Order: sequence, then C-alpha cells, then structure tokens
Amino acid sequence: MKDNRIKSIFRGLALIAFAVCCLIGNSDKFADMPLYKIGVSLLLLVVLVETIIEKNFISIFCVLGCGACVYQNELGLKDVNFLLIIGLFILIGVGMNLIFGKKPKINVIKDGHKGSVESAGNIEYWEDDGNFSIDNSLGQRTQYVKIQNLKKGDIDNSLGSLTVYLTGSTVDADGAVLDIDNGMGSLTVYIPKDFRVHFNCDNGMGKINMHGECSQDESLPLVKANVDNGMGTIDFYFE
Repeated sequence: MKDNRIKSIFRGLALIAFAVCCLIGNSDKFADMPLYKIGVSLLLLVVLVETIIEKNFISIFCVLGCGACVYQNELGLKDVNFLLIIGLFILIGVGMNLIFGKKPKINVIKDGHKGSVESAGNIEYWEDDGNFSIDNSLGQRTQYVKIQNLKKGDIDNSLGSLTVYLTGSTVDADGAVLDIDNGMGSLTVYIPKDFRVHFNCDNGMGKINMHGECSQDESLPLVKANVDNGMGTIDFYFE
C-alpha cells in the first residue's frame, strides 16, 4: 500500500472519529464527557505524527500549541489568549529547529556528480537521471524544474506555500509518474500543456483546481499524476 494511501486512511479515520465524538457529545447521556476534545485530539494526533515523521520542530510545536489551546483549563491557562499560546509554542519550535535542525540545503545530482548548496529557506531539491524530488515544509518557495526524459517526480508540501514550474521539461518515451502530496499548505504546479497527464486524485477537506487542459494526443507518453491533498489547496496550470 502506498504511503499517501496510508496517510489518507488515517486522516479519514480521524475525521470519522471526530464526527462521532461531536455527535455523541451532543447527546444528553454523555453531557459530562468532553468528547469533542477527544475528537479534536485525534485529529491533532494524526497531524502530529506526520510532522514528527517530517522532522520539522516548528510544525511539531505548532500542533502541540493547538493541543494546549484545547486543554487550556486543564493546563491552568484558561486566562491566556490562545494566539499567545500558539505563538509561544512556535517560538519554542524555532529554537529547537535552530539547535537540532539540519541546515536547509538544495541537493543536486547530475551526470553522476553530487553537490549541495545552502539555502535560506526550508526546501530540499534533488535531481538525477530523469528523477527529481522537492520537499517543502514551511515558508514560501518557488522551484524551477527543467529535466529531460522525466521518469519519476516527487513533490511534497506540508504547511508552506510552494510553486513548481515544470516548464522546459520533457517526458521519457515510456512515460512518467508524478507523486504529489500537499498537507495543509498551498501548492501550485505549472505543467507544459503538451504533456498528456492522467490524474488520480485523493482529496480530503481541501481543494484541487485545474486551470486549462493537458494534451489529448494518445501518441504522446503518459504522465501519471498521483495527487494526495489533505486540507490545503492545489492549483494545476497547463501552459
């Protein structure tokens, strides 16, 4: 089972549990039980696990801050503004990221030669022999991908804003696969309009927008785009 499908299953189960908890919580029989908090906690737990896997301290503590807001009374923070709580948790995440986080780099591998360039943002880019991978966590980034004989591409955006241009790229004669994953951020992908693309979309609570059309010429190699969108927005432009 693919990773994006597994994540979709866990997200779906968390949403179902949240809805059930809210429904039962409105029943007179369970009036004394804070079931809505349990439902919200399940949602936050799913997001927390994903951020821990991505190893981004800012995202981790942002989720923990949201959890602290849910349990303000229990933590003795009922008189503290929720924006202040989240802001302080994010500051802790920034501090942890500065101490333990890896310095962001753009890693490029071409023609058997590997190199890396330090970046001021939080994006990683990797390319080698018809394959590329882009991973963005927070912040606003733009990445230009010009790759010949594209075979496999991975685009992963979690909470940030990422724009990817595939302009100037060509597709391998045997076709290509694009795995596109967007969490709660904003992702924009520009695809050449002469690409023949088949989309397999798995959309949660977010939104996927298509602008323009891809090529319908069946003599062209096929690009299979596997799209997994959580609660964010994805825009595809064909130009």
